[in-house]
Order: sequence, then C-alpha cells, then structure tokens
Amino acid sequence: FFNGGRGGGPSGPKKGESINHPLKVSLADLYKGKTVKLAINRSVIIGKPTMCTHCDGQGVVLELRQIALGMVQQVQRKCPHCTDGYIFKSKKDRKVLEVHVEKGMKNGEKVLFRGMADEKPNMEPGDINFILQEKEHDLFKRKGADLLITKTLSLNEALCGFEWTVTHLDGREIVIKSRPGEVIKPETFGGSPFVKTVSGEGMPSKGNPFVKGDLYVLFRVEFPEDGDLDEATTATLKKTLPDPAMSVDYDEEEVEIAHLDAADVKNFGKGGAEVSNDAYDSDEDDGRQNVECAQS
Repeated sequence: FFNGGRGGGPSGPKKGESINHPLKVSLADLYKGKTVKLAINRSVIIGKPTMCTHCDGQGVVLELRQIALGMVQQVQRKCPHCTDGYIFKSKKDRKVLEVHVEKGMKNGEKVLFRGMADEKPNMEPGDINFILQEKEHDLFKRKGADLLITKTLSLNEALCGFEWTVTHLDGREIVIKSRPGEVIKPETFGGSPFVKTVSGEGMPSKGNPFVKGDLYVLFRVEFPEDGDLDEATTATLKKTLPDPAMSVDYDEEEVEIAHLDAADVKNFGKGGAEVSNDAYDSDEDDGRQNVECAQS
C-alpha cells in the first residue's frame, strides 16, 4: 500500500531445467506397487560462485564484426570465460533415489524429486522426473482402473457352460465360471462384442487402492466348420436346441434352389460386370443426329 499499490518483494531465483528419465514398469508393478532404487550423478557447486567481470554476469558478450567497407555488425556470443555468467567449480555427486511406484499409477505419470537436478549459480536446482512407461501385458489390457481380457469359447462351452483359471497380476488364481443356464452370444444385438465383467477385479485406484475397477471379459465364440457335424449329431442338436428349422413345402420343378458361398461384406456393391466410362460415351454418341443448317 505504501509502495504505490505495487505487489510484494523481489521474486526468488530462477529455477533450473528439470531432467526427465523414462522408467519402464510392468502392469503387475502398477497393480502391486513397487520401489526401485536408481543412482543418479548430479553436478554440485563447490564453494561460492563469483560473477564474471567480462560479461557482467550476463553469460554472453557482444562483438562488432566488419561485414563490408564501412559496415559493422553487432554479434552476440557465449562468454568464453564463464558458465551462464558465473565462475565456479563443481563436482559430480552420486545419489541413490528410491522411486516409489504407487498402486494404480498410470502410464505417463511422473515420480518427482524436487530440486535434485544439477546445481547452477544463482538458480534453484530443477527437478528430476521419472516418467512411467507401462509395458504391454500378454493377457490384460488396461483402460483407467478397468482391465480387459479376451476369451475364446467353443460353441459347446458358450451354450452348456464353461470355467477356466486366470492368474491375476498379484499371482492369485481366479476361476471364472458360468452360472447355470448362462449363454454366451457371439455378439450383441447391435453388433458389438459380447462382454461381461467380474466386479472388483480391475486395477486399484491411486490414492485409494482398496477401491478397484472391474475385469471385463470380451468373448469370442468358435462355431464348427463345414463338415464337422455328422448327420446323427445334427439330428440330436435339432431335437435338443430350441427353434429348429421348419420344413418348407415346394415343388423342385417349379422353384430354384440356391446354396450359400463364403463372402466378404467389404465386396458388397462390387458385383456385376465392370462398365467403363467409354461405354457411356459411345452410347451418347450413337444417339446423336448431326443437323446442318444451310444459308440461302
């Protein structure tokens, strides 16, 4: 208030550049948490730095260079007598840092060590950041706090029931088992993959590891190939499964019987004979009549 309304005192020293180090971690590390000891070498100043008198602490000097007769250019270059405006001695100091990877941390998150970068005169040391890089897992895919696995079932398992064992990221064995009468479909009515969840078996939440996401299971159903089912098996299935095909009355002499061939939906719209633009041009030419006007 007494300084004419201008705010507080002088700002503190400028902060030095931070250093980023990648740290590769497995999905199991992010599930269970992990502490890693890593050694770093940082520059530490010995004694008290003195300001360079050649550049007045600027770290750069100005020179005049003649570029033509009667013409000079002012050029700025780094001061050869100092480092960033100061003269000082430094040494390498080896530090062992304990990097604590919390449960539920994500790919790209930082583990920060404040002020542990190289010391520089008249500057606050920067930080050292360890950037987590999550390695791909063979079984689990992660999104947020949820996990996803893909399971392929036979048609028998999809209709009659299934069970299989999953080794979780903490080493626990989980048996995933269908309920009586539960049917797994190849896909939903909208064409999306058929998915179910195991509640609470996803990743722990960072800061609250007792709250976990869910484990999603994306199902794929393998159907028998052509010729895998003999007539006796087909007859048994017709009697056992609901909604068997109804017989259609027709006279083979009056109808055409068509069978199905394998196809790719990407080829839909590409059928028929290829017609070039030249064919259309020639048709238009053939339909024209040349009319000549005569002047008398």
